[in-house]
Amino acid sequence: MDKVYLPRIENPTVEQMQQYLEILRTNNGFLSLWKQSKSKPTSSGMEITLYSDNHETDIQTYMVLLGEETEEGYDVRTFYNPAAPNNPEAPRGMTYMLGDCYAASSTVRNFAMVIHVFAEFLTTGDVSKNLLN
Repeated sequence: MDKVYLPRIENPTVEQMQQYLEILRTNNGFLSLWKQSKSKPTSSGMEITLYSDNHETDIQTYMVLLGEETEEGYDVRTFYNPAAPNNPEAPRGMTYMLGDCYAASSTVRNFAMVIHVFAEFLTTGDVSKNLLN
């Protein structure tokens, strides 16, 4: 399956974001949003990225990365899913997302979780550490 390329939009509404996410529910590709954090107005902001890949199967897998520049460097938060299935083609405990190797535990198959974290990010500029850690 080919990657999906979506046009860039600035300051998307929740509805626009949900339309883009819906496209990636069943297609390979990625989506990034950048937003200035309301809780940290002097920071350079945060970026949330969704990777969607079906590994040439009928089962779609998702990974969300939330990145933030800090005084110590760049912090990345993601899902933690210890029950994530292993990819037999990847090294143990790893999986491939759009050709790159990542920890399998950072992936989910529950698309409702993806929608939830993106909606939270769009409305608040951050995501609860209970969801992405």
